[in-house]
Amino acid sequence: MLVAAILLCGALGGWIGNTVKAKNVTHAAGKSIWAVPEQYDAQMCDQQGTVEEITYQTKAYATDKRIVEKKALVYLPYGYDESESYNILYLMHGTGDDEEYWLKTNDQNKKMIDWMIYRGDINPLIIVTPTFYVENDCSDGLDPLTYSFKEELRNDLMPTVEKKYATYAEECTDAGFKDSRDHRAFAGLSRGAVTMYHSVLCGSLDYFSWFGAFSGSRTTAEYLKKTIQNEEFRDYSIHYLYVSSGNFDFALPGQIQDYKNLMRIEPRLSEGVNTSFDIYPMRYHSIGSWHLALYNFLQKIF
Repeated sequence: MLVAAILLCGALGGWIGNTVKAKNVTHAAGKSIWAVPEQYDAQMCDQQGTVEEITYQTKAYATDKRIVEKKALVYLPYGYDESESYNILYLMHGTGDDEEYWLKTNDQNKKMIDWMIYRGDINPLIIVTPTFYVENDCSDGLDPLTYSFKEELRNDLMPTVEKKYATYAEECTDAGFKDSRDHRAFAGLSRGAVTMYHSVLCGSLDYFSWFGAFSGSRTTAEYLKKTIQNEEFRDYSIHYLYVSSGNFDFALPGQIQDYKNLMRIEPRLSEGVNTSFDIYPMRYHSIGSWHLALYNFLQKIF
């Protein structure tokens, strides 16, 4: 018992020390499994981006295909210029939350993004935060929504967003989205990460080339092989897949198994080259882990 207590105290001491050190970083951002630099969370940046709300018409693709109206939030970087072209990240929430989760409910994410752009850690980009929920559809089981979001994303959300804002898509058509895929990323947390796998990596690899999965997977090797290695998607590159979880996250065991299976069957992914799996010490299935994941993911893409 005494030895275990000493080891635990040592581990906690190491975590506290490393976390404090990470928070006090004052130079350029860098990969961290401990914490986001405190300067990015402590105060508002002098050059702040803006958050707008858009509405768009879509369908209840998982059920009766009725017409519905939905909304999403759009982050525009400070100095946004319609004559420029911007990379774009679609960022999904998890179960029980909504399109405001990333940028308003947890506005420390916006503060961090503003600072990272201001400090030159990342290039200015557009971020879209939609929701996979469709009115009261699939309330007895949400899994169908993680698959049907593909149709909403491709047919309705992307055309609405990228017609209105200055992305690399020269036209909002199938060809236009395919030609600009190197400038488009998708990431999600928990069930949002499941949605990323089911609807984007496995369903829209022709439109996206950067992917992030925070605390979620639930995608078998068989399904991955059937989709991303089919005739439609097998020739598209995967620029980066970033996977993360807290060491106390209940989703971690499943994530590890799915990640190992994916690495076993997918030759386009190479550990340490265009994919990585970070496990954050003393983190749970919570915003602390996902805030840190977004910080790391933004430095991987584009």
